[in-house]
Amino acid sequence: ELPQFMKKLEIYDGENPRRRIVTKNAVKFALLTWVRTKELRFATKREFENLEGSDPLWRIPADRMKMKREHLIPLSTEAVMIAKEAISSTEAEFVFPGNKSIKPLSENTMIYALYRMGYIGRQTVHGFRGLASTWANEQLIEIGDPPIWIRKFHEDWVELQLAHVEGNEVRGAYNAAEYLAPRRQMLQDWSDFIVQQKELG
Repeated sequence: ELPQFMKKLEIYDGENPRRRIVTKNAVKFALLTWVRTKELRFATKREFENLEGSDPLWRIPADRMKMKREHLIPLSTEAVMIAKEAISSTEAEFVFPGNKSIKPLSENTMIYALYRMGYIGRQTVHGFRGLASTWANEQLIEIGDPPIWIRKFHEDWVELQLAHVEGNEVRGAYNAAEYLAPRRQMLQDWSDFIVQQKELG
């Protein structure tokens, strides 16, 4: 149902014009970056780096993360477009400001938008993470002769993008890799898939 969801999001009309744009941008950004609602709501302008360059990044501080570890998010082309639009359209420090601008987006704004779109009990913002993870884990590529199928995206890249803690405590203690380059490609592929779904809707 993703094509239909994307179509409904594009024509979402549940609030006044200014609020509607902020809400739509926030929902799209959550879908593209796989983050939790709290991580997105409190995003500030100073957390975004190199938006005009080749390696745009969103650096989420450790105190906002569930695992209390700084989280680096490589941004796809579409995510950069949303970030730049959101940042330029507000004087507030928060990228996705609430009604009074000086405060962040309300914790219920995005989920209520999904409700208005007809997804009560069917889709949540947090559920985007499961959707993206399932997609990433299902991507395969064929190599070799005779050919075999292997994962396109390593499970470490997927789990790190979701900011999940390493299950193996010893490995987790020694593995500080961020895998930014492959995660950037993974998120761009995901973004391209989302754009394709929107066109199908």
